[in-house]
Amino acid sequence: MLNVLKLASLVVALAFLAPTAPTIRAQSSGDQSKQLNAPPNPYIDKGVCPFECCTYREWTANEAIELLDQPNGKKIVAHIQKGEKVQGLTGEVHSVPLRVVASHDQPDANIKRGDVYYVLHYSGECYWTVWHNGQLAEAENCSDEGPHPQSTWWVKVKTASGVTGWTVSRGNFSNQDACG
Repeated sequence: MLNVLKLASLVVALAFLAPTAPTIRAQSSGDQSKQLNAPPNPYIDKGVCPFECCTYREWTANEAIELLDQPNGKKIVAHIQKGEKVQGLTGEVHSVPLRVVASHDQPDANIKRGDVYYVLHYSGECYWTVWHNGQLAEAENCSDEGPHPQSTWWVKVKTASGVTGWTVSRGNFSNQDACG
């Protein structure tokens, strides 16, 4: 079973940087070479809009949506109906960091071949938010192949009646993309 898990980790890592990079090598979380400066798990990136042209403004609900008091909350504070307009206020991406070893240099992110870094979430225009040596950076990867790190985009919205609440954004709002 351990070999299957190692193989699955390798496939995940290889898919992340292919075809723009030759290969990367996955490391298990129990590996002795694990860095002490790994990001929190889950990592919460507050105030982000996680794709190119992403914008907080007036959005329209594409389906009925429940709003919660906080991300991962239990208390329902409002219900939004399909077609209802809300104001997108802010968001945060919750992600499970994907630990990889770089197969090539990425100078813009100060990553060198052999460095360990953690992929957190997509940022837009072929860039991913990564954690390297205790700091956030942007690393390029134009591959659409996955799997990618697990991430959830929580958005805070305000209804026409003034109620604010949180929900997961997963295609359930339109007008989030300023480019189209």
